Amino acid sequence: MAQRTTFPDLTPAYRLADAEARCLRRSLRLPAQDVEDLHQDLLVDLLARIHAYDSAKGEFGAFARVCIRHAAARLAAKIKRERAARHPANLDDLVPNSDGLTVADTIAVDQGYGAWCGRQTDEIAALERRLDLERASASIHPADHRLCAALSQSTPHELGATGAIPRARVYRRIREMRLRLLAAGIGSAA
Repeated sequence: MAQRTTFPDLTPAYRLADAEARCLRRSLRLPAQDVEDLHQDLLVDLLARIHAYDSAKGEFGAFARVCIRHAAARLAAKIKRERAARHPANLDDLVPNSDGLTVADTIAVDQGYGAWCGRQTDEIAALERRLDLERASASIHPADHRLCAALSQSTPHELGATGAIPRARVYRRIREMRLRLLAAGIGSAA
């Protein structure tokens, strides 16, 4: 009959799981912060199987070692499968029968790496944004450039509280800049 394992009996399992998690991290070239997650996954797997432990068949350390190693092998296989599904091809691989084209050469700009990272890939929108920024900077009076730079670092209230410029003047100049931008055809962002 299976005997209940008490909490102190699990102590060797912590060391085994920690060592196996570090080994997995190195062999799979995972980030250092993943060690703790791997360690927890290995211990949870062991705890799920602890009901099968029978002290009459052997010591707990051997049971834990086998369970943790098998769990580590399953985790490694799972991580490798996920990697294979995410990266089916290398971008530098040559495309067959293509006269030297690589996989990266065949991917459209709007489907490339920049799009995966959330970057704007629409070239027309980027051109329109640049033209809007040029029109906006031309409509702001050169005396207000320093105020815009200061407002990029702090709020109007904080800027007025420093005493360099009275708060009422800061808000008045902001209102004038907004009117100039609106006259130039650039509406409020909010």
